[in-house]
Amino acid sequence: MPLSRLFAAAALALTFSAPAVAQPAAQTIQLYSFGFTPNAIHLTAGRPVTLNFVNSAGGGHNFSAPSFFAAATITSGSAPNGLVELGARQSRSITLVPRAGSYKVRCTHFLHQQMGMSGQILVN
Repeated sequence: MPLSRLFAAAALALTFSAPAVAQPAAQTIQLYSFGFTPNAIHLTAGRPVTLNFVNSAGGGHNFSAPSFFAAATITSGSAPNGLVELGARQSRSITLVPRAGSYKVRCTHFLHQQMGMSGQILVN
């Protein structure tokens, strides 16, 4: 086999054997009365992602994850004190680079956590 064909075959083999991207460039997090979807958010450490927070409820909710936001590098948007506050039917986006770990998430509005608005972020 000519050397050029051997290099082409090797390059093609590497292209098809490369691992797929484990995390999409964006992920939507739905807030509703009284929960989050997805309840367990899976992200890849060191890989940028845009989190699109969408409150589909007629009342306000928030996404509180102080440890997660403190550990991540936020490149666009903000989460003051680790909190994303959303009024009725509001949305907001934050682009960040997550750091490995397991982080708790909850809504801090009165009794919302007790009614099911809690979850976790798992970053591997």
